[in-house]
Amino acid sequence: MTTTQIAPAAFVQSLRDEVMRHPAVTHPFLQRFAQGGLAPWQLWGYASQHYRLVCFFTAYLEALTKRTPDQEIRRLVQEILEEEYMRPQQFERSHPALYRRFMRAVGFRDGEWDQVPALPATRAFIAMHLDMTWRSWLETLGAVGPGHEWAIPRMFPPLVLGIARSVALDPSALEYFRLHIDLDVAHGQVLERCLIRWATSEEHRNEIRQGALRSLEARATFWSTLAEQLFPDLSSEQTG
Repeated sequence: MTTTQIAPAAFVQSLRDEVMRHPAVTHPFLQRFAQGGLAPWQLWGYASQHYRLVCFFTAYLEALTKRTPDQEIRRLVQEILEEEYMRPQQFERSHPALYRRFMRAVGFRDGEWDQVPALPATRAFIAMHLDMTWRSWLETLGAVGPGHEWAIPRMFPPLVLGIARSVALDPSALEYFRLHIDLDVAHGQVLERCLIRWATSEEHRNEIRQGALRSLEARATFWSTLAEQLFPDLSSEQTG
């Protein structure tokens, strides 16, 4: 996608189309996971790594509110943060807390999620995003907006389907996923307004797009690593 001579709204729509086609959003891992029939160790392996990503997302948003010079963007992102923390509700309703509810439902005991080593791709995903928050607030906006909030409503339904086809859980155990499928659509619309405010020059558009694509590439690597760990047959099909 070329970003030269394009109106902000047209750029944002073009970027959205690019995100929806990205391999991170249509990854074979998601397709395989959605088939279900997952053993407990596969659910645990997936959840223990994804949980770490969940815990760091608010750090990217917090950094964005501190680094952006735009007061309106700061206000809008702060509203998203309040929903991520589920304020003014209890801490047990924060998004990491909701994810821990899911992990308990699939067999984790409290604290066990912190004892599972992070895979290299998991560490790299987090480190790349944290580094981005220091280097460019516009890249960070691209990462948390198009790279996360636009992509998650497409990536999470296969996860929910695969879990439901593997183990019988109380619906409350899947609240984290169902909440994000709906909530991130609204968050994505809010962040789209932020993008349009700053997609007024080629330099800004390039930074936004670079942040989105770097985030999605890291996500695709994350999914590929989980595929290698959890579905060796899938990995051999891709390389064979």
